[in-house]
Amino acid sequence: MKSLNKKMGKLAEDLACQELIKKDYQIIKRNFQNRFGEVDIIAQDKKVLIFVEVKAKTGENFGLPEEMISKGKLAKIRHMASIYTNGQEVQCRIDVVAVVLDMNGDLVRLTHYENVY
Repeated sequence: MKSLNKKMGKLAEDLACQELIKKDYQIIKRNFQNRFGEVDIIAQDKKVLIFVEVKAKTGENFGLPEEMISKGKLAKIRHMASIYTNGQEVQCRIDVVAVVLDMNGDLVRLTHYENVY
């Protein structure tokens, strides 16, 4: 089961990157991690550095992927952003990409929420 979740998570991140690139964002880094946590995608839109959390689910029977993001998770991403920018004055924001896949891994829905925190 874990390998399936990992596979779906990677697929969702790939789809999220494709969506961001369509919007002319530049992908800077994927899976930035340290002992404090992980950021799925770091991208740039013009002069804004964007820290993206990707949440994926197979189907919507047991809730939406966007409902799985807690205030604590967003605070952790904010902390990771401050680590990544190393205290420099950089315009940043946190986005969420919610991905719903069917049982075959085909895209059902992808929603990009900008500036959620």
